[in-house]
Amino acid sequence: MIQEVEKEFPLNTSIFPTGNIRNLIANPDYPDDEGRECGEPFLNQRWIDVPAIQWYDNAEFVSFATSRALAYFFPSIIRLSYLEEITNVKRYMSDTREWMMNTLTGIDFLGEEVPWWTKTTGDIYDSYTKNQLNIVRKWILFENRKDDDEFYAHALELIDKAIGRI
Repeated sequence: MIQEVEKEFPLNTSIFPTGNIRNLIANPDYPDDEGRECGEPFLNQRWIDVPAIQWYDNAEFVSFATSRALAYFFPSIIRLSYLEEITNVKRYMSDTREWMMNTLTGIDFLGEEVPWWTKTTGDIYDSYTKNQLNIVRKWILFENRKDDDEFYAHALELIDKAIGRI
């Protein structure tokens, strides 16, 4: 699974890595500096070079990131989640996985759709190839393999819609 992620997601794109915080954070002038603070460590980094400890310290980046930045760095979350599962390293990725899964499901704890999460997820998915979307699908199923409920089913529906548009 790790090799699939590394193969299917390119390391070079036209915009990343970037030194411009406005390419990473949707609103870098947010009233407090939380968005800027959690986004700055991602400046000038390739997704494959982001360590788990950086996600641990900056999990909120998922909620502040632009759709393009999140699409770029999402493979890092997938890859590191798998790595933690197969090694005996400290579990740094749990908060980030939760933030990302909330975004991908597009549904809040009351079971209601959150429009900006759904839009962000749609933007991410629309930037991916069919193979990349299938990797995301596998990761969602992997992350939710122990859950009895189908709360993540909406995330799978959004993937199916994106695949249908390709």
